[in-house]
Amino acid sequence: MAGAERRYRVIYIVTAFFGLVSACFMAIFSFCLGRVVDVVINPSDSIQATMLLCIGMAVCGLIASFLYDYAKIVYVNKIVRCLKTNLYKALYHKELNVFLSEKNGHYLSLYSKDIDLVVDNYLMPKCNIISNILSAAVSLLSIFIINWKLGLSFVALSVLTVILSQLPGAVMAKKTVEYTQNNSSYMAVLENYLKGFEQVKLLGLGKLFNGKLDANDRAYEKARKSYLFAKVAATDIGMFIGMLSQLSCMTVGIWFVLSGNMTVGLLISAVQLLNGVFSPLQSFVQDKNLMGTAGEIIQRIDQEQTIAEKTEKEIAGEVREIAFHDLNLQFGNKELFHNFNMTFEAGRKYAIVGESGKGKSTLMRLLMKYLTENEYQGDVTINRQNIKAIDSDSIYNKIGYIQRNEFLIDGSVRDNIVLYRDSSKTDVTQICENLKLDSDLVSKEIDISDSGEVSFGEKQRIDIARFMMHDYDVLVFDEPTSNLDADTANEIFNMIFGIKDKIVIVITHDRSRKVLDRFDTVLQL
Repeated sequence: MAGAERRYRVIYIVTAFFGLVSACFMAIFSFCLGRVVDVVINPSDSIQATMLLCIGMAVCGLIASFLYDYAKIVYVNKIVRCLKTNLYKALYHKELNVFLSEKNGHYLSLYSKDIDLVVDNYLMPKCNIISNILSAAVSLLSIFIINWKLGLSFVALSVLTVILSQLPGAVMAKKTVEYTQNNSSYMAVLENYLKGFEQVKLLGLGKLFNGKLDANDRAYEKARKSYLFAKVAATDIGMFIGMLSQLSCMTVGIWFVLSGNMTVGLLISAVQLLNGVFSPLQSFVQDKNLMGTAGEIIQRIDQEQTIAEKTEKEIAGEVREIAFHDLNLQFGNKELFHNFNMTFEAGRKYAIVGESGKGKSTLMRLLMKYLTENEYQGDVTINRQNIKAIDSDSIYNKIGYIQRNEFLIDGSVRDNIVLYRDSSKTDVTQICENLKLDSDLVSKEIDISDSGEVSFGEKQRIDIARFMMHDYDVLVFDEPTSNLDADTANEIFNMIFGIKDKIVIVITHDRSRKVLDRFDTVLQL
């Protein structure tokens, strides 16, 4: 956050300048307003000229206020864009195991609710605070010009107002933190339930899950209610304290008029300027309280922007060997691998078969660093380099791990295969033909809001085609022929067996001898 604020400091200064100009025009307007009253009581100048000057100052103040508001919005927009750009950049530098360990809804809340709260509770108040301070200072200075004793009295009452108005801030900060925590929790539950809607519906568990969701929603809305009440209560208390202070200042001003120290017109000017002191002070206190609620959110956003410095090395040269040495891995009480050893060599094709839950996919996910170092024992090496010392992005550049996923973008099937990459050096048409993706399907437009536009089998072939766009040294196919008819599955296997000079690993449930005999090695788990 601090970096973004420094980057756009000039816009912030310009915003403050327009706030100062607006305050000056409104102070002059107050003097003109009082002068109108004095001219009416004791005609010495043209009432028309005095009125026109008064209107002119009001118009100039309005224009300056518009410029201030526009500069403020530009400043806030620049900061938010900078934060989001940094967050997106940091997101794609996260390790897969770190990303997958985050709670559901974490990023949805971060990019939406948390950013909204930073805007409403920090950036906008930050701009308003400097404007309010300048406005109050200009108004107070103007009151000193009218009568310095009156000015001192107003200063004393203003300081007392600020001190008393701090009281609701701590409560509001606490309620804001509770609200953001409940928001994240609720978003996670809601996202998870929406993902499982199909299963819940098929199992006839709608009423049970509706009750659970309603209970989470009740806690979330209770936190929201407390937050909103604390917010408006702080405003109301601040207004009440301000009204009492204004009444006290008005009493002091009347005493000065009655004692002959100032005219009625100057009293009117002082009262108008008094509003220019207390209204900004009330807003200042409210904005300061709001900014106090944003500390934890800003800290979280700053943490998410942090990109860890990488010390791992890249894979040296072409991948010619992948080896697992004395691998031990278990989840809970279930042991998947015990002193497991296996070497995969370039130019050979491997099938990994076994019952569900035996660790076929887990073995490959371990290779791709989905698991952290403390989740397994033993060593996994690529070209005799331990993967613990290899940059994960280097692994993803050399090894294509092809598995089923639900990711689609708006556009044609071809767009979903290319995924914004430069396809000028790749024969996308040939890739599609090898995977039995006909031209009509390739040109078909996909709307991500309607995931039923492509079948499971078509989506699976799209997933494979995406990876065939890049020249990997290793290709890992995780169940590439599930959901495919026999003819298409046979074509997929023909394509796989046509791959030369690479390490090819296929996780499959297909136990037919016709298929398995085509592999160089069959690993039974």
